[in-house]
Amino acid sequence: MAGRGRPSVEDKRDNQYRVRLNDEEEKMLTYCSLTTGKPKSQIFRKALEEYYNIVQLNELNRQRALEDMDMMDLGGISLKRVIDCPHCGHSNMIDLEDYETSSSSTERPMGPDVLHEFDCDDYECAGCGKPFRITGYISEYPLGAYEHEEINVEAIQTEEELM
Repeated sequence: MAGRGRPSVEDKRDNQYRVRLNDEEEKMLTYCSLTTGKPKSQIFRKALEEYYNIVQLNELNRQRALEDMDMMDLGGISLKRVIDCPHCGHSNMIDLEDYETSSSSTERPMGPDVLHEFDCDDYECAGCGKPFRITGYISEYPLGAYEHEEINVEAIQTEEELM
């Protein structure tokens, strides 16, 4: 009786990829293989399938979020912040959109990158009544998602304090 070899399968695995692993990654792969009893190649395929599913879910969620924004016309992220007075430390709720000096947008792979710049040079603290200045920017990318911000607060000396 001649050797039969592997049975033929419909979904042949003709594509090959070489993966170089560092020592830590090799330990992780070996651990997974020994623990599950699965060959290392099957672990790679399972990991690829899981990652593929995660990417698809993220893309679907991103598309739904964009559709929801279109339907609700949210207009982007909130520019409301709590700013502590540099004079007395009182927390002031401020909508920096009221002090927005410019809003610029550049196109990036996931849509517009919007930079909201603001300059409020005479905000009066609700606690002590003293003035202070708020400058900076808030960035959203992709549209509707907070990316980062820089907010600077500077005490303004009153005439009484200067004397």
